[in-house]
Amino acid sequence: MTSLPQLRWRRDGEPSVTSCELRPMPESNAGFVEAGRYLFEKPGPGWLLRIDDEPIPDAVEPGCWLWSPRFFAGEVLAELVGKQHSVLFSIDVAPDPGKIGRDIFARMVHELWDVDPALVIGQEPATRHIGDLGPNENPWLAFARYRRYVPEFLQATAAIRARPRRSLRVQRIWTPLHQVRRVDRRTATALSSSPAAALLVGGSEARGVLSGEQRLDVPLVEETLDSAANRAMLALALALLRRGRALHDQLQMLVQREVESETETPLASRWPVRSQVLVELASALKLLLRLSPFADAQRPEITAAGLTAVAADPAYSRAWNRGWRALRRGVESPPTAERLWMSPSWQIYERWCLLRLGRLLTRATPDWHWRLDATALRWTGAWGTARCFLEYQRTFRSMAEGPTARRSISRQREPDLLLSVMGSDGSDLRFVVFDAKYRASRANVLDAMASAHIYHDSLRIGLRRPEAAFLLVPSGGGTPWLEDAIFQAEHGVGVLPLSLDVDTALPAVVLDQFRV
Repeated sequence: MTSLPQLRWRRDGEPSVTSCELRPMPESNAGFVEAGRYLFEKPGPGWLLRIDDEPIPDAVEPGCWLWSPRFFAGEVLAELVGKQHSVLFSIDVAPDPGKIGRDIFARMVHELWDVDPALVIGQEPATRHIGDLGPNENPWLAFARYRRYVPEFLQATAAIRARPRRSLRVQRIWTPLHQVRRVDRRTATALSSSPAAALLVGGSEARGVLSGEQRLDVPLVEETLDSAANRAMLALALALLRRGRALHDQLQMLVQREVESETETPLASRWPVRSQVLVELASALKLLLRLSPFADAQRPEITAAGLTAVAADPAYSRAWNRGWRALRRGVESPPTAERLWMSPSWQIYERWCLLRLGRLLTRATPDWHWRLDATALRWTGAWGTARCFLEYQRTFRSMAEGPTARRSISRQREPDLLLSVMGSDGSDLRFVVFDAKYRASRANVLDAMASAHIYHDSLRIGLRRPEAAFLLVPSGGGTPWLEDAIFQAEHGVGVLPLSLDVDTALPAVVLDQFRV
């Protein structure tokens, strides 16, 4: 029996004596932090390391691979690929401790998931356990399930091919009289009106009538593989083949349209492996369709009789279950063994800020009626004829025209959150801008304040300037004067700590907008 290769890792810059062994799945390997740099020692020549399907490049240090998890947190799948076999590892990447704690980040993800799982789903290497119910649909979700369950479906069909379900098919044929072994009512009725009926009375007349060879219309019962169960399995196999082809085209388009970003992990480096997976599974499904009993079914159809027969046979039931799981949608319900890719940490924080800020406004304005539209990423508030909107990443186009147009007097801008309040007469519109920054250190916050000043100076709705522009940060204390209410009211800019472990009070300049 071949022993599994050892894969050891250490932080970049540390000596090799500090390296730790990476334990294969199902164990999880902790000690990794987003934006860190890590060296993996090669177990020998001919090995390839892939993390979330992306080949990891060689490090400057000989005999090592270098990997950095960038801006995401969660469990990541690594695969050590050799010529004969491969080994899977689960790597647990923690959020940057200088920005937010692991427990707080997990609670943020949990709050977003409870509102709408689509707020968490993304395409970063980090994954999360998911359920299998609900209406959510996502191409990468479909791919994850397709890659997981189609190989199991193909494996389960081996038992079907070994012992396929058969059915009895009755057809009618004209058979010479001396070869008839079975007759039914239809045969007897036809016989009574034919010359062969003379046999029943006998005599010389019968020999004259039956001088020629007589044939009777008799039933023939034979076994066939064209059963309801095999037709249902054929329909499922064809549906899997169509899904695989559609997924390949859809994901290929997403990769081609991807815009390079410094804060997101590129898909282009991960797509070749995933594309090959879809191509190989499609080839395996096409081969399956040419084998018995799939090739013996006359047509694909799913009927009540077919589903009953499938449920009654363990081999058919298992294959049907695997295939159906590959096709189903939804991520809700209690977590299963399935995993799905998540959004980057900074986007998780931005969307959680939308959720948190809306709840703070709901609590601070009890006379207003608030409603969250998670699909549109927007809160709507109403008090009489007055209206308020808290929206995610609305675009201010460069020098857009119109009395209520959102515009920027410089280049196009997209602040993370826009709070706009319209008075009861519909003409008095005021707005406040929030920019969520997944940063905490003093230097990073001061550097990020540039965006608050730019938004405060350049954004307009009609002719109106923003009342204020705030940075939202996961922890406070780094720049106390920017968090001071008097400073914020005087200058119209500031920092607002927003986190689960911070008891946040909305600034007065924000609450003043609701005095309509």
